[in-house]
Amino acid sequence: MARRVVKIAAAALLTTLFIAGVQASEWSPFWDAIAERPDAKVTDGVNHSGEETRRIELSSGVEFLLTRRGDKITSAEIDKSGHGAVRCAWEIYVTVRAHIEACSPGEDPNFEANLDYAIDQINDFIAENSLVPIMKPQLMDAIEQRKLQAKRAMFGQSHEDQRKRCEAGGASSIAKLMKSTPHEAWVSGLTKLLSVKRPPVMNPCL
Repeated sequence: MARRVVKIAAAALLTTLFIAGVQASEWSPFWDAIAERPDAKVTDGVNHSGEETRRIELSSGVEFLLTRRGDKITSAEIDKSGHGAVRCAWEIYVTVRAHIEACSPGEDPNFEANLDYAIDQINDFIAENSLVPIMKPQLMDAIEQRKLQAKRAMFGQSHEDQRKRCEAGGASSIAKLMKSTPHEAWVSGLTKLLSVKRPPVMNPCL
């Protein structure tokens, strides 16, 4: 009986020391800095494969799940704020804007202006809140590159092939949905998306 008690106590001690070691271990200067933020809640653990994990929950509603696999760290991000994933929204707006640039430039100036306004607002948000420093001009350059790539994809194709290409892509369906959305609802959605300062992440996305 005494030996059993000793074994149980030793196992408990080893478990405590292991957990403490996990909690004290460094991940990377980047992730350690985020974990040390005053608005961060950190939960360390081990998954079913025996790999160290760390969940970093920010008070703004964005979470990061880290997994240490050997000498590599994988990360997953999710926005649980209820306001939407900002990087996902940026990707959708930019995809549609590039599609319009390649398929129907100047056809609907108001729609293009609305897209440009939304993208400009999201660019400001990302530049201000991104955990990885990025400047607004960099985002604008990326958008111009996307537009150029979309137009280049049309080079050398017949008018009929261009029409089919423009109608077949998912961007066409999203553009139609955006156009059918009342302007007030569109503005309200954008306002809600950007109403809470938080790191812009990609998930959840469409």
